[in-house]
Amino acid sequence: MPFDRSVFNEKLKNRNDDFFIPKREFTELIFNRDEIVFTLIKVQKIEIPDMISFIIAAMGASGSDEGDMYNSSILLTEQKTMFQKIADFQHLWKLDLAIENYIEGEIQYVYEVLIDPEKQRYESEISFLMETGDFFIYFFTNHFYY
Repeated sequence: MPFDRSVFNEKLKNRNDDFFIPKREFTELIFNRDEIVFTLIKVQKIEIPDMISFIIAAMGASGSDEGDMYNSSILLTEQKTMFQKIADFQHLWKLDLAIENYIEGEIQYVYEVLIDPEKQRYESEISFLMETGDFFIYFFTNHFYY
């Protein structure tokens, strides 16, 4: 389902429909002697009814508050663009996120997520959201010290 900011904002106002994402749905890896933290949340679609509910649950579970969510930019992007940004990131930091190991099925939608678009971006930060036939996937990286 394509992302709709007005539906997203409405669901943020009415948080009675939040969904719990258990820790077993998280993958967290630390690279380069504690410099880069990679976090991935992957949930089957049968557990959460729609992409927007997943976005809210995943962002909340990963530490974003409502202010972060309201101020975030969630931008539809091309799969090719996402994979190029991942490749550039991996080359810069000399690591392999192996993101393809987490993707099951054909990717339907890809969004780049900027939690606070006004905030300075660090080269250690990338964040994407994907919808496949059976899964919602949200992953991001950050620098351990930021």
